[in-house]
Amino acid sequence: MSVNQTVNDGEACATCGPWWRLPLVLAVVFAAIVAFRGGVRDENSPDPAPSAAAMENQTGQAVSIAIDFGNGTISEFMDLAWSEGMTVADALEAVGKGASGVTFAQRGTGEMAFLTEVGGMRNEGAGGRNWTYTVNGTRADRSFAVYELQPGDRVLWTFAAPK
Repeated sequence: MSVNQTVNDGEACATCGPWWRLPLVLAVVFAAIVAFRGGVRDENSPDPAPSAAAMENQTGQAVSIAIDFGNGTISEFMDLAWSEGMTVADALEAVGKGASGVTFAQRGTGEMAFLTEVGGMRNEGAGGRNWTYTVNGTRADRSFAVYELQPGDRVLWTFAAPK
């Protein structure tokens, strides 16, 4: 029988064989490689940027903020991811963007920035309760928008009358 002959009555063609097996085996091997490696990835595409939480977990560098509302309520926000040049204002912004629901308001920018409200509690002016902050127990000597934090710093905002 030649290659061009038709196979009849169940005769096997010795030269043409089961041609479909090779592509099937190759497809199975390719699928196993893709499944094992976690998918196909373009080697030229950049890796996705890590999230802030992932960065904090990798470096272990963080700051924390506590807010004393002056009525017995204190909210604490631990392990906020620290970054070079981070200010107290940046840390507050991170708290505001989180699921805390705490809102902040300020007047001015840079060295002239002044916190006017936290969580709906507004400054009361001279002789009243107002927002002040300390870093690591030391009263701040400049605007919260320019005070740069270091890893491990603890910020405490307090709503109270001057002492």
